[in-house]
Amino acid sequence: MDRWDLVVKRDDLSAIEVRAASPLEPDDGEVLLAVEKFGLTTNNATYARFGESDIPFFDAFPGPEGYGRVPVWGFARVVESRHPEIGVGTRYFGYMPMSTHHVVRPAVTPRGFTDMTPTRHFLHPWYWTFELAAEPDGLDDRRALLHPVYPAAYNLADLLVAREAQGAVSAVITSASSKVAIGLVEELAHRGSKLTTVGITAATSFVEGLGLYDTVSPYDQWPPVKGPIVFVDLTGDAGTRLAVAETYEKDLAATVLIGFTHPTAAVPPPDGLRGPEAEVFFTPAVEWDKAETEGAQAYYSRYGASEKRFLESTVPWLTVRNGRGPEEIGKAYRSLLAGDQSPNIGHVLHP
Repeated sequence: MDRWDLVVKRDDLSAIEVRAASPLEPDDGEVLLAVEKFGLTTNNATYARFGESDIPFFDAFPGPEGYGRVPVWGFARVVESRHPEIGVGTRYFGYMPMSTHHVVRPAVTPRGFTDMTPTRHFLHPWYWTFELAAEPDGLDDRRALLHPVYPAAYNLADLLVAREAQGAVSAVITSASSKVAIGLVEELAHRGSKLTTVGITAATSFVEGLGLYDTVSPYDQWPPVKGPIVFVDLTGDAGTRLAVAETYEKDLAATVLIGFTHPTAAVPPPDGLRGPEAEVFFTPAVEWDKAETEGAQAYYSRYGASEKRFLESTVPWLTVRNGRGPEEIGKAYRSLLAGDQSPNIGHVLHP
């Protein structure tokens, strides 16, 4: 099949099928994109798990009855344009389905375009914004993999630096092997933060080898930590959140809930979470507000410099594996869904 969609069963997320795509003919004002490549991270497993939640990610790109199309972030190129301001061959980065092709209805902006297809507008505008992309360079695969998740790390660093200015002296970070957590502590170090960073992880040897955290500990072995403490949870696991909050309750200055890396993750904060009221950190809204407050050029300029530095810093420890076609995509997706992908491996897939 020249054009296909990869779909998953809504009641069995590991069950994958490849379906021939319906004929894709852009109408006036629309553009047909050919998907070049995309990264797969735990983020995509989260989209699948929460596909029918209060944020129904499966509704962004509807599939056949009983099936969903898992959203991904990646690069695509215009192969047919019926929009007067967008030329064939232009390259973009954005939010797409696991498919060979994708039709959008662009409203051109200085940095790319927003997709005005109404069925996607239940999501925050962050998800229907496409960025103009340069031609591939030596960091292109790492960008495909990390560009969707690094905004969380970068903006969390702003929050932790602000908490440090208010008196916090330590940060306890769960899922310390995740790309967001690693990006966070790397950015804190770059900014000269004096926060003591404590990484909680199942991959202790890997995380210790990074040399970024002051202390690394496995789950259920909570080390002594000097307060005031900022607790950043990326697991989404109720038991982990409760255990950390109980262990460090008297020293907690803030609890920040952001990630869903564990297969047992759930959206609402668990009942009985001790310490200060938990802050749910929603990266799209945070970044959107900062770009509006600072001005898009100022914000994205400082963000872009930081992301480039982080991408370069991953070369010694992150191996990017390329795959092609639906079989390789399905294999990488199932590995993420099961939570058994090694933290030093990242998958970039080409339809």
